[in-house]
Amino acid sequence: MKKSVIVFILIVIFCGQSAYAIDQGTVQGILKINDREVKLTRSYAHLHDNAEGLLSFARELRIVLVDRDIPQSSLRGIVFLPVNSLAREGGVEGIMITLDPADQSRALITLLAKPASQGHSLMTVTLGATGSKIFSGLLMSNVRVSGEIEYTDSRRQTDDDLPALVFSAKFSAPLFKELPVTADLKGQAARNGIQAKVYREKINALKKGDFEALKRLSTEKANRRDAAMIAQMGDRAKAFAKEAAEDLEKSSSLIRRVVVRGDTAVMIFSDKHWATFAKERGHWKTDD
Repeated sequence: MKKSVIVFILIVIFCGQSAYAIDQGTVQGILKINDREVKLTRSYAHLHDNAEGLLSFARELRIVLVDRDIPQSSLRGIVFLPVNSLAREGGVEGIMITLDPADQSRALITLLAKPASQGHSLMTVTLGATGSKIFSGLLMSNVRVSGEIEYTDSRRQTDDDLPALVFSAKFSAPLFKELPVTADLKGQAARNGIQAKVYREKINALKKGDFEALKRLSTEKANRRDAAMIAQMGDRAKAFAKEAAEDLEKSSSLIRRVVVRGDTAVMIFSDKHWATFAKERGHWKTDD
């Protein structure tokens, strides 16, 4: 076979696989929040390798079934994901299913919907049944995840802060993966890195109650959250900022590792304590 023919075949195969990998996720299903129904129209899947060692699962598969298009990148991160912030701000409704792909008997269901009370966290339900699977026919290849899931809350309708959930969905979603680790700094290298410098600058800004400096050091997502908190606290905001600075300063000497994935990074103090960063417009900023 001629070399040109072989090259052509490889291109066709590669393009076909790429198209399959990024094919739009589909879902047929309904989510019921108390008596209100949400039609689920889009599905997304994301696999996190847990290189940081901070997640509950050895590997974490995130399946998101929602009512509208969202950025695939909103599923990236450790715990406080962009999709969670999007839901708290009323930008999406649906559910996120989190599990270890090697163990289909246990999963966490996060309700992606704006909390009724300001400042409340998103509601999470733990599903698990010994010896049985939560999904019906969950299939995961290197590029796609599909399956069916049903759940009926045993509670009757409750208040808006802890609503009863019912959902049934059949989905097929393209599978994306966490960005590869581009740097893994440890010990003194982590404490001397650019993320540590930004962290110390944030501490100084909080000490002084300099919210303009804090804004420059923070990502757009963090600034939206901070602006709401500062407005809510009013005159108490500077005192609270000083207290927060004291807590952060204690942890600054405990920096043991910084894991960088392209334009995002996680600074690790312990298995239960970390801070996140992101690069925006060429500058590293705190994302918490």
